[in-house]
Amino acid sequence: MSLISLDIGTSGMRAVVYGLDGQKKENTYFEYHSEFPQPGYVEQNPESWKEAAIYCLSNIAPFFNGEDVPQAIAVTSQRSSLIPMKDGQPMRNAIMWQDKRTVPQCEKLIEEYTLEGLYTKAGLRTNPYFVLPKILWLKENQYDIYVNAEKFIGVQDLVVHYLIGQYKTDYSQACRTMLMNIETFTWDPDLLRIAGITEEKLPELVPPGSIAGGLLREIAEKTGLAEDIPVIISGGDQQNAAVALGVIKPGRAEANTGTGSFVISAIDKPVFDEDARVLCQASAIAGQWIMEAGIFNTGATYRWFKEQFCTDIQDRKNIYDIMNDEAAASPIGSNGVIMIPHFEGSAAPYWNPLAKGVFFNLSLNTKRGDMIRSIMEGIAVEINDDIGLMEEITSPIEMVSVAGGMVHSDLFCKIQANVYDKKVARYANSEASSLGAAMIAAVTLGVYKNIEEAYANMLRDKPQIFNPNEEEVIQSEVIIRRKHKLYQALNDQDAYKFFA
Repeated sequence: MSLISLDIGTSGMRAVVYGLDGQKKENTYFEYHSEFPQPGYVEQNPESWKEAAIYCLSNIAPFFNGEDVPQAIAVTSQRSSLIPMKDGQPMRNAIMWQDKRTVPQCEKLIEEYTLEGLYTKAGLRTNPYFVLPKILWLKENQYDIYVNAEKFIGVQDLVVHYLIGQYKTDYSQACRTMLMNIETFTWDPDLLRIAGITEEKLPELVPPGSIAGGLLREIAEKTGLAEDIPVIISGGDQQNAAVALGVIKPGRAEANTGTGSFVISAIDKPVFDEDARVLCQASAIAGQWIMEAGIFNTGATYRWFKEQFCTDIQDRKNIYDIMNDEAAASPIGSNGVIMIPHFEGSAAPYWNPLAKGVFFNLSLNTKRGDMIRSIMEGIAVEINDDIGLMEEITSPIEMVSVAGGMVHSDLFCKIQANVYDKKVARYANSEASSLGAAMIAAVTLGVYKNIEEAYANMLRDKPQIFNPNEEEVIQSEVIIRRKHKLYQALNDQDAYKFFA
């Protein structure tokens, strides 16, 4: 017996076949790209997700035979993007989660409703990251779309609608809209009033792990899968990753580095930071919560550097291995090069949508490997800021589980251990979101009675532990101090506003 996890990322979609013991049996991947129509705008053609879903499911289908059929398709996805729909079709490109066009709308929201007032209701800091400001931007700039849209949905909701023909979403996705009450897990009347929409304009809200419906006949025919296979909404990709990495009870954190990085810790009740720097979110485990801090561009910065500055090795299949080897040849501190990963603004802890990416202290002696290593160190320092912030609010974190494409690099894992001054655990399956989705689906289907039992039975491999090195921790503290001073100097002198 097997499950299919359909993991809808920002850079691509992945379908993975898991056994009920958590063994990864087969997988396929479809890459796509966002569009950048003007500075601060990040969009994507919704058709790319439909094309990717058909491609991934079609390429997975031949794995199955009469004796082994998928018990369900578990869908997990990126969050916080907006797609207006009419007659079952997107009305425009999706406005993506990294998009920054809604700074004016956010400023108006804060002025009228206060940062604290919105944060304690939705669990979110008012920021272009989220969906409510995007809806208000449509109202002010594309009114015909705003007023004629039948539904406002996200990426997961689009793919689920494509698979089953119904509009449904779950708590862990809805909590990223600024339209759901984080304490009651319901669409909030006051927040809907601010958006100027009714509940009917949004998908049906269900707990994560719900069976949304059965696979449509037309999709079954296109993919070669059976009609009416249950489609389970497993929820947000980062919440699912947290489940697979064991962040299901307080005291442990995970750092998942894909296109962006997300730091998550489990909490047993809603918790709020007095400065609204970290988010209170719905867990992928129905009825539970997480604390979350996100960084917009981390792995995306690494890929950007590959595409722009590694053209001489672009055709090599092991291009990232080559880049990692070049980075390893650079010493701790990257020969003085400092990288700030704010290429599309900053989320936690600074929440500065005007911030920009920086490579600082370059010289004629700087090598490409120095810059590559500085990307790794810059990402780790930013993640460390968020880990420290969570510890201030809740309790000490002893170990950080890591996942995502960049953690294939031993060097990056060692850098993280030294910057965090904590043990870092890397599991064999670095694609934690898809595994977490499979765990949640297994509980839904009654294979396991709860997520703890699913975790115990579906995550059998022992993680590789990277321990901090005392001398390198001290050297890493210097990197942290320098990065903080550089950011503060730029921000305090309004350097970012000068280029806005």
